[in-house]
Amino acid sequence: MKNLLMASYWIGIVADAISALLLFSPRFAEIILNPRPFEISDAYLYVSRIGGTLVAGWTVLLFWAQKKPVERVDILLITVFPVITLLTVFAVLAVNSNHISFQRMLSIFILYLIIIPTYITSYLWAKKQQ
Repeated sequence: MKNLLMASYWIGIVADAISALLLFSPRFAEIILNPRPFEISDAYLYVSRIGGTLVAGWTVLLFWAQKKPVERVDILLITVFPVITLLTVFAVLAVNSNHISFQRMLSIFILYLIIIPTYITSYLWAKKQQ
């Protein structure tokens, strides 16, 4: 189970690093997500860079937490509720509005379906170790 706990952190670190790249690079986001309509405006750049900064910060937070994985396991629960939960809601809204196709979002939905039970299982195990 300790391996699952460490994997939980590293799944988040890698996923967040990729997410930050998508937010810092609108062209990369356009290629990967293919949102429609997509206009790179100054307002979009400002908002996406704020988001990218927050995601990069969360990446560092997960990296810090994995240094003491059991002691800092609460970070995983906070990542699920509210972070991943709200990201899932917003992803569904994007698909429902036809701004991003379900096919383009499928890998993100699969990632969330992996992260949520993995993080919760890791959290529950680590809490028993404390």
